[in-house]
Order: sequence, then C-alpha cells, then structure tokens
Amino acid sequence: MLEIVWDTTQFNNKADWPTDGSQPFVLSTGDTTGFGQHGDYVFGWKDDSLQKAMDDAKGCMGANCGSLKTQQPDAGNACKVPRRVNEDAEGWLSELPGMEMPMAM
Repeated sequence: MLEIVWDTTQFNNKADWPTDGSQPFVLSTGDTTGFGQHGDYVFGWKDDSLQKAMDDAKGCMGANCGSLKTQQPDAGNACKVPRRVNEDAEGWLSELPGMEMPMAM
C-alpha cells in the first residue's frame, strides 16, 4: 500500500483559488488530476519484522498489518535527514536550461 499525504492548509484561502471553482494544483509532471502519483519501493524493514507481520494470524489489510506498530504522519514528518547535495529544493525553479516551466495556476 502506498499512501501519499499532502498538507494543503496553506492554500485554505478560497480568494487565492481560480474563480471558476477548479482546483489550482498541478504536479511537476503536469498532472492536474492528482492521480499521477509515483513512488519507489525501498526495503526498509528491520531484521525479520516484515516476515513476522506477514506470518501473523491477524493478517495484513491496508495500513493494519499484524502486530506492526504504525506511525502518524506528523511523527514521520518530524524525521529530518541532513542534505547531502547543495541544491535548491524549495520554491519555484527560476530557470531550467532548454525547458520551459509550466505555470501552476
């Protein structure tokens, strides 16, 4: 299961939205529907915890998997990894050689 959560609370002001009622969000792929999500699988289970969860009589369904403990998004978002590459990762790219940037709104 892959669940993607976007915090859009900074866009709660309806005055900032298009007057025709359409939603203004566009993914970097150009997708305006939000259905074009992408995720890469990276194995991150400690020891044999995945096998134990799969063998558990309670089974796995969605986010509930055997005896595994779950983590709330706020706790996961509090985890910070130091930057290893010095590059702009926030805001709009002002220029990308050979490419035109699409407008989000």
